[in-house]
Amino acid sequence: MSTPKIATWLHSLPRTPEAVRATVQRLADAGVDLLIPCVKQTDGLVDYPSVVANVRPEYQGWDALMIAAEEANRRGLAIHAWCCDFVEGTGSRLLAEHPECRAVQHGRATEGWSWACPRRPETQEYLLAIYRELIDRYPVQGVHLDYVRYADGFCYCDACRESYQRETGRDLLTRGFDTWQQPDAHDMDAWIAWRCAPVTAFVRAARAAAAAGGKALSAAVFPYLPGQLQDVGQDWEGWLAEGLLDDIMPMTYSMSTRIAAERTRNHRAAVAAMKGQCRLWEGLVRHRSWSAERFLRHVQTVAAQGVDGICIFDEPNVTDADLAGLGALGTTA
Repeated sequence: MSTPKIATWLHSLPRTPEAVRATVQRLADAGVDLLIPCVKQTDGLVDYPSVVANVRPEYQGWDALMIAAEEANRRGLAIHAWCCDFVEGTGSRLLAEHPECRAVQHGRATEGWSWACPRRPETQEYLLAIYRELIDRYPVQGVHLDYVRYADGFCYCDACRESYQRETGRDLLTRGFDTWQQPDAHDMDAWIAWRCAPVTAFVRAARAAAAAGGKALSAAVFPYLPGQLQDVGQDWEGWLAEGLLDDIMPMTYSMSTRIAAERTRNHRAAVAAMKGQCRLWEGLVRHRSWSAERFLRHVQTVAAQGVDGICIFDEPNVTDADLAGLGALGTTA
């Protein structure tokens, strides 16, 4: 078995140029293959000098992503720019300019840690504009989709209700707003297909944008299948069948090594069944309570199931002892 590659998510770029360079150097020196820094957060702010979205104050006046990308390229470390897609928040320019795009849950628009309705064309174009900005301006090897789904219990906005009525002849709100309601059993397959459709359409558009710019497209996805179809409208097996992704990272965040290994085997089978070129990176959490030995045993057992890589959440939690031990992957668990 070939030795799996190593990637790490980085949920926030460091806030000084020196710290950005030090982080990239640390990972490159340890032989990490791929860094995935988040540049659009769940609050709707972005961490690079965007003309599309509102910029976080700490990143105004300098370009942390450009420093990271240039340093990574110099050191042979690939980088994918990561965006949290349909989740927005108090910093969202989209929701400020298009409040009608705010997702409706339990009869009212989501607030605070808000979401945007994936079905609205304004939502999709706004997010695609951010991706095009990243693709066109930065020497990154790829862009990374996250939160590319619904959350439980929405969206029931007017646009969704009209769409569902037009396509199925039924009202999404037949049973009222008081609790989250899914359609009756005889409607379930139609409802799943209808709900997955705008999310998949967005992935198709992101794929086209990435391909036009010569970039790879990767995605973090829910680890259980096929339940994610019903729960969050995320048809990632369908994306693989269409060849929409170059790299897929199921978020297998269980503290149980047995559960993580069994889910990994399911993911490997799903990827293999599509006969595509998508690489499988199993996403694992580095739990702070674990010793380096416990973490590395977990990683090694999962890697032994036959994956292309391991993607670790996230870089600040990975110790020097972890990095030193990751080179042993590929040996018998």
